[in-house]
Amino acid sequence: MSILTTQKLADELFLRPIVISMNSLALSCLMSYVMSANGTLDWRPIAICVTSDILAMGADHLKDKEEEFSSDRNNANDPRITSWFVYARTFLTASAVLLALALSQCPISTLLTTAAFVAPALLWTTPISFKKFGLISRRLLGRFGQDKHQPSTSAPTLVIKRIPGMKAIFNGIIRGCGIYAVVLSVLSGSGNLTNTLPSPWSVVQLIVWSTVNRSCHAIMTDVRDFEDDLKAGVPTIPVLLGSVLKTKVILTACHMLVMSAFIENPYIMGSCLFAAALVWMLGKHSPKKAFLFSSHSQSLFIIWYLLTRHIN
Repeated sequence: MSILTTQKLADELFLRPIVISMNSLALSCLMSYVMSANGTLDWRPIAICVTSDILAMGADHLKDKEEEFSSDRNNANDPRITSWFVYARTFLTASAVLLALALSQCPISTLLTTAAFVAPALLWTTPISFKKFGLISRRLLGRFGQDKHQPSTSAPTLVIKRIPGMKAIFNGIIRGCGIYAVVLSVLSGSGNLTNTLPSPWSVVQLIVWSTVNRSCHAIMTDVRDFEDDLKAGVPTIPVLLGSVLKTKVILTACHMLVMSAFIENPYIMGSCLFAAALVWMLGKHSPKKAFLFSSHSQSLFIIWYLLTRHIN
């Protein structure tokens, strides 16, 4: 078991959630800018996307570290470690307050959209027992006089994280389609949604590029943890393929397909080339912090676009 230190807690509970959420910040800024009728940034979808990202990732990391903390009795005597958990809960509470404030300024459709995309992320490692659903259904059937006494059997338990390939799919949908859906609901609700996106962007580009990029980044983090996941039997894409090399070939092909489909957009083309280069530069022996570059293969080119628009 690894030793729990204040530096490790600061990295897992603060640095990583903040750095990863900066991609959501960049992407939501881009979508808010190009999708608005007057070419301005709306703070509401940006705040919703960033705080949702922080809450989903921060809560997951906090749960893992609290379990690791409770498993070692020596940690209880270290006030420095316990204080970091207080800081983390305060940080998450502040993020939740900002999220609630932003949602309060949006139409109800934004709340429903946010809940639809955030709920799976919050339930990522939570065991979902079908026994509860069975009890509810039997009570409903009994209320209508259709309850049949059947011998109770052990109901299966579902953990979303354990579904093969689900990490990549969820990351792509939540951080790609989810951000677009939130921005769309906010701008349409305020009557500030444009009918035509400025060149060289299109709705299809934003959704496909973001979804594929986020999915590929999720798989890259699985490349980093390949050996540990293989031993633990976690069904990630690299583990299912049984090879890091095969995984990298597939990731490169995905980035090249997106680039080919949207070759007229220099920002997407540059992002895909950068992401493909990182696929081969990073590996299972690379330090974890190096993979943060992979999470921002979009951000750099979004900043480039926004700066050129501001200068012009």
